[in-house]
Amino acid sequence: VNMFDRLPNSCTACSKPFDKLDRDMVMSWNVIVRDEEKKVNLYCPSCWEKANEILEDFKNKLKEKHADVCQENKT
Repeated sequence: VNMFDRLPNSCTACSKPFDKLDRDMVMSWNVIVRDEEKKVNLYCPSCWEKANEILEDFKNKLKEKHADVCQENKT
């Protein structure tokens, strides 16, 4: 709350404009606060979804790699 004045006017990733008075935007966009850096990042729903897809894909690839390494160690 104390860093509300640092809230950007657009998506940090794609620069899509953000209207602080639009209730739908306020409820659907994601805010990430980095206290130590005194930084506020704002993400539109599409960029947030894409980032989550990338993270999920990365997580699955790590699991696959770990399973492969474990399998190699068994042989």
